[in-house]
Amino acid sequence: MTANYYDPRTRDPSLSRRPNNRRDDDWIRALLARVRVGRISTVWVGDDGEAFPFITPLAFAYRPEHHDIVYHTNIAGRLRANTEQGTPEPTRATFEASELGALLPSNDPLELSVQYRSVIAFGTARVLTDEAEARAALTVMSERVFAGLQIGRDTRPVSGSDLARTCVYALSITHWSGKENWQPAATQTADWPSLIPELARLNPAQD
Repeated sequence: MTANYYDPRTRDPSLSRRPNNRRDDDWIRALLARVRVGRISTVWVGDDGEAFPFITPLAFAYRPEHHDIVYHTNIAGRLRANTEQGTPEPTRATFEASELGALLPSNDPLELSVQYRSVIAFGTARVLTDEAEARAALTVMSERVFAGLQIGRDTRPVSGSDLARTCVYALSITHWSGKENWQPAATQTADWPSLIPELARLNPAQD
């Protein structure tokens, strides 16, 4: 299989290698409604064409009515520079959010695994320069991340000076994929002694 097989210009980047792990759109929306922190991947391209990928972890909200993901960072920084580099052309970006369960031990080194649920979204990102649009996105994100909190009731309203101190983004989704591997145990091999109980027990993937 040549590298061109994975060219995202000719092959849907959301197609996964293992169809049995794929999940549908409703499953994806449900995960994005639960998870509060994700990661945005952007690229800086130098004048000579050399590309430098970056990943930024951040809080986010998925907006079903817009089919986009909104987030914010400091007024200046790597993410804004990368996002604005392609302007006025759309800037490609990739988003990831996941849940981790237990580490799955095995006496077969290729079967060592972890329980996971994940979503990857592909699309184009932009800085929201319209004040009303940025305020609406920041309000949605804040109220989703901090469940039960209402901007303007439990906090003061988002002001123009607030928006002047932050940078709000929207990633318009063109493709997405959901994957889940939540097996109760990893595959073991009969060609090697079983793991001792201390090594065989399940431990959280994150402390």
